[in-house]
Amino acid sequence: MVCSFAHDGFKFSNGATCIPCGVCYHPRCFQAGPPFYSRRKNQAGLTLPSNIRQWAHFICESCTVRSVLDRELDYSKDWRLMCLERMRILDMAHSWSAGTHNVYQQKLAAIRRFEKGFGVPVLTRSALEKPPCGPEVTLSWAQEHYSLRPGKADDTRVNFGTVRQLRSAASQFFAWDMMVTNPGSTIMDPKTHHILQIPCRATDDLSANLFASGLSARIGNEPKPSVALLERHVKWIGNDLEHRYQSATTPALRREFAQAGFANACFWLGWLRSEELFTRTFEDITVIEPRHAASVDLPRGCGAVTMNLGLESKGRRDVYVDVVMAYRTFAGIRLGRWFHRVRRAHGLGRDWKLCPTRVFMHQDGKRWTSAYYRKTYLWPCLEEQRRQGDPFLRAFDGSPGNSIRDKFWSIHAYRRGARSHVSKRRLGQYRKASKDQVYEHARWKRSRRSEAIDVIYREWTLPDRIQLTLYSQ
Repeated sequence: MVCSFAHDGFKFSNGATCIPCGVCYHPRCFQAGPPFYSRRKNQAGLTLPSNIRQWAHFICESCTVRSVLDRELDYSKDWRLMCLERMRILDMAHSWSAGTHNVYQQKLAAIRRFEKGFGVPVLTRSALEKPPCGPEVTLSWAQEHYSLRPGKADDTRVNFGTVRQLRSAASQFFAWDMMVTNPGSTIMDPKTHHILQIPCRATDDLSANLFASGLSARIGNEPKPSVALLERHVKWIGNDLEHRYQSATTPALRREFAQAGFANACFWLGWLRSEELFTRTFEDITVIEPRHAASVDLPRGCGAVTMNLGLESKGRRDVYVDVVMAYRTFAGIRLGRWFHRVRRAHGLGRDWKLCPTRVFMHQDGKRWTSAYYRKTYLWPCLEEQRRQGDPFLRAFDGSPGNSIRDKFWSIHAYRRGARSHVSKRRLGQYRKASKDQVYEHARWKRSRRSEAIDVIYREWTLPDRIQLTLYSQ
């Protein structure tokens, strides 16, 4: 394979002609190694697909990097960009499967035989004045570089879904730029939401799409979610925090343990993300005391804690979203009692409903984070349960990639565990949750046009909404 500019070079913007690179690759020699990696068998994706003989163009990494930099290379620092460009070429080549390449190469060979036999051109190459050098190239480099980051677990890398967010962010930037600079000639397809214009956004360029397809195939897009917590783990944490709260000797410690106990119960009952919970203020929370159950048509002695999440960041962002949880569940989780402990620890009386103070705060005024809660409470409690012989946690022996921290690396462990818990009838549970109850409680609403008409107009009452946490958790 000969670089298109191997013999003649190309011109820089100042009119000077670059030095011809003279590059000529054998297909099997064009490959990549560490730190690039592949999850595929036999490290597929790090070498060119086999049996490729027909190329419209092949431009080596040296020429493309020089075209982007608009100068000759300084190998002491430009070698990194050359590495990223080589991997970009490989990822674009692997946007098609090996089987597709094999079949198409045979057909391209047949076309070449036709050309030779009849003396007419079919597969003609377009003339190039210089290698590509637009943002579609440099954005791909940025994604390649980002793909080398470690994942949240010690033995993982980021998956393609994480890398793709760079492209989405750049797409937003380009869309706004095109809207402002080309009014009246930039349109959005209402069905696909593709923005159409000539020239198009760098993220809509064909090379960007081929690159994304190849990169996804190489590094994969199967995230390793946190292992789901079991109900007994959550209850053990709650009981441990109850003991620590009762034993606390200072107001600061009582406040700390009250917040932790409230968070543990909220994550399990509300299926909340850490950002949703730790950004809440007291005015976002409404409590219906069990003695007032009749006033809102709840069963006798049944209270409720409602958390207003505001305009949701995912799903339907045009409506305010709240989550309803039982004051005390059938299984004995006392969410309401934990809340009032937090309220009193903050020095708030019955006028807390108008207080804009965050519920979860450190003594210095900073709010809690997922990392803080996991490191301070979740992981130590699970480690202690493991030491006490919990059969489920016993397998996580602390070996590389198999520790409590590796397996329960996200607060999502609560959401996954709670969803699994309500999926069937269990000992100590009044009844399992229905699919409709799960859909409503989990806030997994699709866009309005994608929901069934009966779902769009469904309005659940408070007694209906509270049943999942009251009876199933």
